[in-house]
Amino acid sequence: MCTVIQPGTVLAGRYEIMDHIGSGGMAEVYRARCLEDDRDVAVKVLKEEYNEDESFLKRFIAEAQATKGLSHPNIVNVYDAGDDQGYHFIVMELCEGTTLKRYIRRYGRLSIRETVDYSKQIARGIQAAHSKGIVHRDIKPQNILVSDSGKIKVADFGIARAATGDTISPGTMGSVHYLSPEQARGNYADGRSDIYSLGITMYEMATGKLPFDGENPVSIALMHIRGEITPPRCYFPDIPASLEKIILKCTMKRPSDRYQTIEEVLNDLDLVFTNPDGDYVFASPVMDDSPTIHRSRDELNEIRSSIASEDKHSVPAGKEDSQDFREEEADPEEDASPAEEDDQEEEESMQPQMRRLILAITGAGVILLALILIYLLLSGTGIFRPGKGETEETATETEATTTETSQIPMPNLINEKKDAAAALLEQLELKASFQYEEGVSAADDDLVVTRQQYQAGSMLKKGTTVRLTLGNAEEATTENERVEVPPLVNLTETEAETALANAGLAVEKIYAASDTVSSGYVIKQNPTAGTEVDLGFTITITISRGVSQVKVPSLSGLSREAAKEQLNNVGLNLGKVTSDYNGTVGMGEVFSQSISSGTMVDRGTSVDIVISLGDSVSYHYEGEVSVADSPFAEGESGKVEFKVLEDKDLEITTSVFSKQNMTEDDFPLSFTFEWEETDEVIVIMYVNDAEYRRETIELTAVED
Repeated sequence: MCTVIQPGTVLAGRYEIMDHIGSGGMAEVYRARCLEDDRDVAVKVLKEEYNEDESFLKRFIAEAQATKGLSHPNIVNVYDAGDDQGYHFIVMELCEGTTLKRYIRRYGRLSIRETVDYSKQIARGIQAAHSKGIVHRDIKPQNILVSDSGKIKVADFGIARAATGDTISPGTMGSVHYLSPEQARGNYADGRSDIYSLGITMYEMATGKLPFDGENPVSIALMHIRGEITPPRCYFPDIPASLEKIILKCTMKRPSDRYQTIEEVLNDLDLVFTNPDGDYVFASPVMDDSPTIHRSRDELNEIRSSIASEDKHSVPAGKEDSQDFREEEADPEEDASPAEEDDQEEEESMQPQMRRLILAITGAGVILLALILIYLLLSGTGIFRPGKGETEETATETEATTTETSQIPMPNLINEKKDAAAALLEQLELKASFQYEEGVSAADDDLVVTRQQYQAGSMLKKGTTVRLTLGNAEEATTENERVEVPPLVNLTETEAETALANAGLAVEKIYAASDTVSSGYVIKQNPTAGTEVDLGFTITITISRGVSQVKVPSLSGLSREAAKEQLNNVGLNLGKVTSDYNGTVGMGEVFSQSISSGTMVDRGTSVDIVISLGDSVSYHYEGEVSVADSPFAEGESGKVEFKVLEDKDLEITTSVFSKQNMTEDDFPLSFTFEWEETDEVIVIMYVNDAEYRRETIELTAVED
């Protein structure tokens, strides 16, 4: 555990630690004051447990060296690096805001305009790095900062490496949810790996979902290598087709099928709103021009183990200092096909334990899928309908099985008669609600289910009411019924749920703070009102929690401007400012605030402060004027006057010295004058009412 550096500690003689503002996997982050440049900075200090780890120290130093030359509005700039008093640290730009990951969690999914705008800003930051030969290799929402104004900055080049020549040394893996397939295999990684991770990030912004998720890092990594991404428009049809194509092209499995440069991504993103349905996203040529790197089994196992291992610091013996991967001579007689080479590489890139785990998971999945298919087939034929042949033991077993799960697969009821359909749903602890095709009534004989609200196989909660449409057998169809999404924005949560239930649609609820919409009301919906969707489709609604609340910071000892900045940083406003005598803080500093620190208040609340005038002892201020040379020649005389300039724009002055008939003998001249509270003033010397010279005079506080 890292010992927090105490405020007031000065590192390298210039960075004064102010307070601790965050923690990362490798480092603690502090707000500090650069005493030389007189600005606030962020200081990232390596945690103590890594100080003796040479590989981590190298990576930590590489972060500073790789990014020190980068300067771009969409990158967190790195200013300096060093070590002092046993601390290894990097000095970087201090940025206010939240991570993109938290922003997405707060709002569920971003608007299309936000998604495109943020994607372009991220891409510009990546573009600046790529132009310097730097590949980030860990692009993810957790490493992207969003300011209140919507400004994006890419941060944490912790595993970035400066590209040299045609190769780049694979180091630590990026976050597995955003990992490119080639990184998962331990293969060559270049700028196209960043493009893949950007595509996954864009997917999450547009849908609020991760394309690949699983119970462990191994399964997620394999999804990146072999799994197919569900197109974003399957979840939200309002996503422009062009944006979906851009995301899918960014996330192609083979680097050669993706965009080849980040500039190409930016060019297509610029067209999303001007040509949302345009066919301008072209597929890349099917060829892989990545350099072939042959590695030993041990090296590949080392990369694979870094995905699954919970201890990210452990490496095989003898590999602790390995940073580069040596190229090995290829067997000139090897004649395996490219497909066989790919399969062999994938197989070699997994540890035996990982392969056994994958086989077990795959086997269990196949068995489960087979059981579901058998069940659906039998339910469609009516074999599972309760009847006289059902023994008490079978009924008990069915009840126990149903009780063990909270979700039931929807059976196929098409062409079933009303009573049989209702009985089967009741057996499954579901409820039936019937309606009739046009021109058909309940009195008609031989009516069957022609439409069902949910597709066969859909997982439903116990007690769900399923709407079934009855009609003649020839009217039966397996097509889903389509309905129009009702308008939900500005409805209460209950009203929105009722409207969706009446329309035969499911609901997914997300809660978020809002400064403009009252608590309990719907802020936005996806898909939008008027969109036609399948009956039973899930509509996502975002419900306001009201104005978000923040904690009032302590302002004691801060200047007026510093107090205002501190309040603005957390979303609060500076209210009324008054002054009074107080000796507990320095003159000009806050000694009282209207709302106590630590109190939770609504964002936007104003906090009044009282500034100290110092101790109750009264003071006056004195200035001293000295003139060595006489403005008069021998035998001349005239009027000399000194005035304090009170207003530079209006040239308002106040006389502090005046004397007639002064001669050369009156010089050198020296006098003092009293003035109101201030640091310095401009004194103008007049000779015979004409300005002679100006001088800035520093004033001194004198106790009365």
